[in-house]
Amino acid sequence: MYQTTYYISYLAICAALIFWLAHTLNRSGAIFLNEAFHGNALLVSSVGHLLNVGFYLLSFGYVALSIRVNWQIWPNENLMQVLGFELGEIGGFLLLLGIVHLFNLLLLAIFRRRTVVSAPVAL
Repeated sequence: MYQTTYYISYLAICAALIFWLAHTLNRSGAIFLNEAFHGNALLVSSVGHLLNVGFYLLSFGYVALSIRVNWQIWPNENLMQVLGFELGEIGGFLLLLGIVHLFNLLLLAIFRRRTVVSAPVAL
């Protein structure tokens, strides 16, 4: 009973975080992509979709690797230990996503700077 509750709650929390973060990052990141690709809507849409797919693969892959399958969960005491450990796992997962997100922002800034510098000057 406790293991089923644990699995359902862990997967539900992770899935909710993944979908919420993907929606938020996609909505807010479209502005940066639009500026970086100079309004090329097809390229912005394509790169945004590829970033979403990569985000989902990374996120669900991490969740699948971090779930504990062979733990025996008994009432109260052991359940709290497992939940505390899994909250640490979710925190590590969010930290990893934050690092990847900052890396993507850095790459977009570098790409935007290169295109601005290499753009021909109108006379």
